[in-house]
Amino acid sequence: MQVPFVTTVSFADRDGMTVKLQYGVAAPSENEARSELQRRLINQEVHNYRISEIRRATSSEAAELNLPAGSIILLN
Repeated sequence: MQVPFVTTVSFADRDGMTVKLQYGVAAPSENEARSELQRRLINQEVHNYRISEIRRATSSEAAELNLPAGSIILLN
């Protein structure tokens, strides 16, 4: 069963400023959410990032996100 996770990723932009983005990830586990997010960032040629948080979405966040299985969306 896939559940929604909220992840925070930080990386430096072209000017060296730190940017933090949150993603919603539907995955069976925290480890699989991390792996899928890493795979997609690498495919988009995003390097030098750090996943600073992965947490299971609260019930209200999960209802709002309504993520289909295997999906990732940018939250901010």
